[in-house]
Amino acid sequence: MTDIIIVHSKQGDSRNHWYEWLADNLTLEGYNVTLCNIPVDENDEIENWLAKMKSQIHITHYETFFVTHGFGTLASLKFIEQADIDHIQGLFSISGFMEDAKAFLENDEGKVLHIDYDNVKQKVDAFYGLCAKNDSYISHEETKRLMDTLDGTCKVTEFGGHFMEDDGFTTFTRLQSKMQGIMSK
Repeated sequence: MTDIIIVHSKQGDSRNHWYEWLADNLTLEGYNVTLCNIPVDENDEIENWLAKMKSQIHITHYETFFVTHGFGTLASLKFIEQADIDHIQGLFSISGFMEDAKAFLENDEGKVLHIDYDNVKQKVDAFYGLCAKNDSYISHEETKRLMDTLDGTCKVTEFGGHFMEDDGFTTFTRLQSKMQGIMSK
């Protein structure tokens, strides 16, 4: 059975946007889903994210995919870098970015975070990115740069914003369909 780990963005928690909808749908399809939750009042520091993730995520086999959004991508990459795992199948990043992204630096001035992307690439077989040109939080160019760094593929759409409730995303059928197509190969 394939494991799916969903890591939300800083814009809320696991109950916002499309996360619960995706977790419920993938569970109904027979996947083992972990919906990570970092409470809003605890999601200001990367160390808090990593501590919460370590208590909620248990990777037991290769057939594991992360689904990440915004800052959740950055936290997941750091988690994977630090995790004692051999190899997992893939990571889907929605509006993800690297630790040196302008948006991250503006929100966390003085924070020093480094991710060993070569280490992460050795632990994950495939990376998939999705971003929108009209995202007001993260430039689509940042997601594209992340996917280029990870030797992944990136789909850039004209519209979608940051893929949040405010952008009309309480469900995400396109993401689910794309994921299931990839995971069934």
